[in-house]
Amino acid sequence: MLFLLLSIVCSVLLGFIFKLYGRYGVDSFQAIVFNYVTCVCCGWIYSGRLPLGPADGDEGKWLPYALGLGIVFITGFTGAALTVKHFGVTVSQIMQKMSILVTVPFAILVYHESASAWKIMGVVMALAAIILVNWPKKSDTLTTTHSNKNLIWLPIITWALSGVIEITFLWVQGEKYVSPDNVRFISTVFGTAGVLGLIVAAFNWVRGTMVFSIKNVWGGIILGIPNFGSMYFLLRALGTGLEGSVVFPVINVGIILITTIGAVALFRERLSAINWIGFSLAMLAIILMSL
Repeated sequence: MLFLLLSIVCSVLLGFIFKLYGRYGVDSFQAIVFNYVTCVCCGWIYSGRLPLGPADGDEGKWLPYALGLGIVFITGFTGAALTVKHFGVTVSQIMQKMSILVTVPFAILVYHESASAWKIMGVVMALAAIILVNWPKKSDTLTTTHSNKNLIWLPIITWALSGVIEITFLWVQGEKYVSPDNVRFISTVFGTAGVLGLIVAAFNWVRGTMVFSIKNVWGGIILGIPNFGSMYFLLRALGTGLEGSVVFPVINVGIILITTIGAVALFRERLSAINWIGFSLAMLAIILMSL
């Protein structure tokens, strides 16, 4: 459970860092690109050599999955950003966390993980908690308009890509393609996403539609360290024998719990009664899924 907790803490830090980007005028896309570069450097420091691609004697069964995930990472970020733009933060957050709708059935059906009544009830409560904790307050402005109905595919893609990421991690771990402490796999994922992101960023720098700033580099470095940790500890958690149908729901709901506590304590955010109900359901969901 230690690796599971560390993955949750690192993921929560990502949300708080993103929240501070607006305050300090950091361009999120450029920071994301430099964050991927930082993640590769973290893997380099950890392994003692550039951790990209299969090692000597490694069959490299995971390489296609790592390259594919790199593409999904950068595409998923773009989709999530567009979802926020057209439908709001609430919809984007809910759709990303709803990935457990595909991850849990996949783990149970493909790897025959347990499907007790307590776990099923916990997953249902987790889904309810995800919606209620993110339920907009009356003071929040609704960004969805009639014209956005034509863009309904955006949140659907955000949900689908989040599910693809989680299922791929389950697959490479379940098929023993990747050892729990294999930093080369996650570094290759980040490296692929970073290269693609740098190509897009360079194109926009040349066109003048994007302005390079050193604060975006620092923003990426600060983001990259916990981002590497979130993926590394996730892989370690899956390697301890914990079921994927428990790991991903607990991580998603755990992120909600700690983020909510941090938002109230650090940013003085006020929660509605519905949000607090969701918070309570989230705690109960974790308990049920852990039985």
